[in-house]
Amino acid sequence: LWLAACGLLAPFVHNNRLNAAQAQMSDQSSPEAASADSPAAEERSPLAPLSSGGVGGNSTASNVAQDDPEFEVEVAVDERESWGTKIDFLLSIIGFAVDLANVWRFPYLCYKYGGGAFLLPYFLMNIFQAVPLFYMELVLGQVNQHGPIRVWDICPLARGIGLAQNLMTYLVAFYYNVIIAWCFLFLFNSFSTTTLPWMKCDNAFNTEWCVTVEQYKNLTMQNRSAKYVLASEEFFERGVLAIHESVGLSNLGQPRLLLVICCMIVFTCLYFSLWKGVKTSGKVVYITATMPYILLSILLVNGARLPGASKGIKYFINPDLSKLNSIDPWIEAAIQVFYSTGAGFGVHLSYASYSRPKNNCYRDCLITAAANAAASFLAGFVVFSYLGYMSEITGKPVDQVTAEGPGLVFQVYPIAIGTLPVAPLWSILFFSLLITLGLDSAMGGMECLLTGVGDLIEKPLRRYKNVREIFTVCVIVFAFFMSIFLCTQGGMYIWNLLNNFSAGLSIIVVAFSQAIAVSWFYGLDQFCKDIKDNLGFSPGIFWRLCWKFISPVFILVIIVFNIVILMDSSSFLYFYKYTEYHPELFANRTEGNNYFYFYPTGGKLIGWGICAIQLGMIPALAVYAIVSYKSLAKAITPIRDHRLVDSVT
Repeated sequence: LWLAACGLLAPFVHNNRLNAAQAQMSDQSSPEAASADSPAAEERSPLAPLSSGGVGGNSTASNVAQDDPEFEVEVAVDERESWGTKIDFLLSIIGFAVDLANVWRFPYLCYKYGGGAFLLPYFLMNIFQAVPLFYMELVLGQVNQHGPIRVWDICPLARGIGLAQNLMTYLVAFYYNVIIAWCFLFLFNSFSTTTLPWMKCDNAFNTEWCVTVEQYKNLTMQNRSAKYVLASEEFFERGVLAIHESVGLSNLGQPRLLLVICCMIVFTCLYFSLWKGVKTSGKVVYITATMPYILLSILLVNGARLPGASKGIKYFINPDLSKLNSIDPWIEAAIQVFYSTGAGFGVHLSYASYSRPKNNCYRDCLITAAANAAASFLAGFVVFSYLGYMSEITGKPVDQVTAEGPGLVFQVYPIAIGTLPVAPLWSILFFSLLITLGLDSAMGGMECLLTGVGDLIEKPLRRYKNVREIFTVCVIVFAFFMSIFLCTQGGMYIWNLLNNFSAGLSIIVVAFSQAIAVSWFYGLDQFCKDIKDNLGFSPGIFWRLCWKFISPVFILVIIVFNIVILMDSSSFLYFYKYTEYHPELFANRTEGNNYFYFYPTGGKLIGWGICAIQLGMIPALAVYAIVSYKSLAKAITPIRDHRLVDSVT
C-alpha cells in the first residue's frame, strides 16, 4: 500500500517541485527569466523527451533546456549520482544477470531436454526475446536518468509497471535472501576438522532411516527403493530447515536461531553494500561479480579429474534432437533466458539510470549476455562432472542423482563434495560461490526499490541529511523481519509459495507490458530517435522488429502457457515435495501425506493474491492516469509535452 501511494503521488511530486522552482525563478528579475516567460519561448518545440539525461554536460539536457524553459527547471533541480567508472556499471549488471539459476536450473534443463540439443532453443530465445528486452531496459534507464517509477514520465499510463517491479523485487528479497542464509549456514558447517556434518548419521536430528554413502552402496536394490534417506537430505530438511517440526502453513513453528543469525548477516552485508548508493555497490561487485568465474573454474578443474566425471558431462552435452519435437523445451528455454538475464525486474533499468547518457549500453548489453551464457555453460560442466562422480560412488544412474533447485545444491552436491579428499576446502569453495552469486542478485533487487522510491522521496526530503542511508535502513530492516517467517520450521512452505507466485507469472506480464508501452504507446520511432541522439547510431531493423512484434509475441505465448499451468489443480505449484520420508507428519497433517504437502485453499488464495496485487498495479494506475489527467492523450504523452496536447485540444 505504501508503494502504491508513492506511485499515485508521483505526478503531484513532479508538479509541486516544478511549480515551486518556477515560482522562485519568476521572483528573479533577470533577462533569462523574462525570456523564459516570453511568448516566443512558449512557441518553441521541445526535443525528444528521452534525449535528456540530466548528468553534467555529457547529456543533451542542456540542448533541451535551451528550447524548453519548463525542462530547464527540471535540470536545475535534479542532480543524480553516477557510477565511479564504467566497469562498475558493467560488473553490476553482469552480477545481477548471473545468479543461482545458472547453477541449479540451466544444467538440469540441458540434461532434461536433449543435452546439447537444448542449446538451439536457448540461443534462439536469447537472440529474439531476452537480449532485445534487456537492451530496451538499459536504454530506458540510461537515457531518461530515472528509476522504474519516474521513468514512466514518458508515458504516465504505464507508471504501474514501475510500481509492480518495485513490489516484485521486494517480495523476492524476502525469500531469495533466505537462500543465501542457507548457504552461510552450510559454509559455517564446512569449517570442520573431521567429517562434514551432512556425511554422517549420528546427529541429534537424524532418524533410523538415515544412511551414509558407504551404507547406501551396500544396500540391495530392493532396500534402496524403500524409506532409506541419505545423510545430506536429512541434514538439509531436518538439521537446517527442521521442516519435520511443522505440519504446514497453519502451524509454522518457531524460528530457527542459526538461520535467523545467518539471515541477519546477509542483510547486514546488503546494507553496507547499498547505503551509499552505487558508489559503494559499484566497488563490492569487483569481488562478487568476478569471484564466481574463478571458483567455477577451480571446481571444474577438480571435478574433471574425478572418476565418472566424463559420464556426467556426457549426459549434459549429448544431443538428442528428438526432445525438441515437443513444445516443452522451447517454453522452458524462453523462461530460462528470461529469468537468467533479469529483464523485466527493473534492476537493469535502475542501474542504467546512474550511467552517463552517452554510455554505450549496446556494447554492455552484448557483453553481459555473453558473460551470462558463459557462466551457464561453465556451471553445467561443473555440476555434471560432480553428478557423474556421484553416480559412480553410489551406483545409481546419473538421471537418478540429478535434481534442480535447492535439492541440487543443498542435498546432492554437498554429499558429492563430502567424499573428496580435503572435503571441507571444496565445500567452502562451493558455498562461497553460491553466496557471491546470491549477493549480487540480492543487491540488484534492493537497489531497484531504493532507486524507484528514492526518486520520489529523496528530492522533497533533500534538506534532511542522510536520507539515502535512513531509507536503506528502513527497507533492509523491514525485509529482514519479514524473512524471519521463512526461517521458521515451516518456512519452506512459505518459500515455495513465494518462489512460484511472487515472480513467476508477474515478471512475464510486466515485461510484456513494458515492451508494449515503449513500442506502441511511447512510440518506437521516438524510442529509436532517443538512442540516435544519445548513443550516436540508430537501431537496425532487427531490433525494431523484436521490440515491436517478435519479443511481445514470444512473451504472450509464455504467459498463456503459464496461466494453463497455474490453473491446473495438479500443478507442482500447489504442493511441496519432500526429499525424504516423514512418517511423523502423517498423524498431524490434514493436507498431503508423508511425501507431499498439498497447499490448502487459503494457501492457494494467498499465492494468487500476491500475483494479483502486483499485476493489479498496472491497470489501476493506468485508470488513475486517465482520470487525473482527464485525457487519454495526456496519459500516453510524456509529461513535458502536455502543453502541446493542450494547444492541440
